[in-house]
Amino acid sequence: MPFTPLRIRWRKFGIFKRNNIQKLPVELLVEIFLCCLPTDRFPDPSRREAPILLGWVCRVWRSVSLNTPQLWAQITIRQRKRSYFTSTLAYITEKFDLRGILEWLRRSGNSPLSFEIDAHTGPHDGDVNLLTHALRSQAHRWKEVILRSNCKCIDHISEILWTPGLTPMLTDIRFLTNRPFKNYMPIPCASQLRSFYLRLTENLFFSDGRFHTLRELRIGRCRSCQLYPSIFAQFPLLEILEITSSPWSPPHGTVTVVHTLQHLHTFIFVDPSEYARLWLLDFFDTPALHSLAVSIWKVGGRFRERTHLSNFLMRCGGQLKRLQLEGYPVYRDDINGCIRHTPILESLCIDSMMLTGDLTTLCPTLVQVDILVTRLGLEGTLIIVDDFLSQWKNSSLKKPTSTTTIYIIRVPFYELSEVLNHQKMKKSPQHGFRIALEEESWWDKRVY
Repeated sequence: MPFTPLRIRWRKFGIFKRNNIQKLPVELLVEIFLCCLPTDRFPDPSRREAPILLGWVCRVWRSVSLNTPQLWAQITIRQRKRSYFTSTLAYITEKFDLRGILEWLRRSGNSPLSFEIDAHTGPHDGDVNLLTHALRSQAHRWKEVILRSNCKCIDHISEILWTPGLTPMLTDIRFLTNRPFKNYMPIPCASQLRSFYLRLTENLFFSDGRFHTLRELRIGRCRSCQLYPSIFAQFPLLEILEITSSPWSPPHGTVTVVHTLQHLHTFIFVDPSEYARLWLLDFFDTPALHSLAVSIWKVGGRFRERTHLSNFLMRCGGQLKRLQLEGYPVYRDDINGCIRHTPILESLCIDSMMLTGDLTTLCPTLVQVDILVTRLGLEGTLIIVDDFLSQWKNSSLKKPTSTTTIYIIRVPFYELSEVLNHQKMKKSPQHGFRIALEEESWWDKRVY
């Protein structure tokens, strides 16, 4: 092997490139570092991801990361996974509660603080004050609070939230816990909230009508159907609404429209129970609605709620551009009966599990049709793909000049390669039809 001078070896293995990166302006490094943070959650205090990982690269990066408060303005506090180097799960969490959280908060400076408290178990409950005491001292800069844990942390955090004047910067609360609250009084900071998630819905949260600035509301089942009109009346600026489950007992008699949500552009309704009904759609109008997602997981029978949906779209479908239907037996005629009230509809998403009929003759004016194949396993997915390819082969949609509609079959990531390598897929037409990965979408449920 010939001798290679040291300088040439350095250049070959990228040493000078690393030096050039170190010479980037601090302002540019800060922007790059901020782009390294997770986009779908708050960062974990782990050496495997930003911001801690950035400080392990070199002294320059460590200095920049430690002096950029925005990098430390978000955190997820959760039980760590078991490691070969630790004897118990509780040890790691307790150690972070004792020292780590204080250092993290110090590095965040005066930036608005967002945090999520996830699964905590067992021994942590005895030291809950160590964590909440540190967070309480920074309550004046809380911005987003997400609570998923069922431990005692929830009681202490709730106590802070229910104390007037402690959280003047708070704009987002997400109660995604199954732990009952000790305090059901109206939330003092309601008048400044822009986003509110609540899994266990209690009417006392909405009793004072002070949610004047709320833009996004996602709630679980209300105890009474009479509560919905009073809820809708409190949110004059609401833009996004998600309701997970409706009361099992529908209202008696004929329901008339009682409220109009003038600014609502996205409505998501999901009910997984066997008593699922769409009578809730009769309660309100949404003249600005452009995205509607309806998911009812009712086993057996044909889609019997189409009258409620059709009437709702007749009133509110004039501006609708995106429609997602999932979970129940739905026929092509049912879909056509609904979308005939949506003259500018561009995108339709349908669950494949109970779909019946030839989709290729559905609606030639649609820009995109997504078919979700997510719960059937690989064998079931291949059956769906084969069936659709047969429809496609016998239709005129395979001709490039016949339509502008794009049909996309979305499958889980762990099945994508098998589906793409399927024998019939290799011979399938390319124009207007493709297989794609199931990805995060506007219709995803946040309260479940």
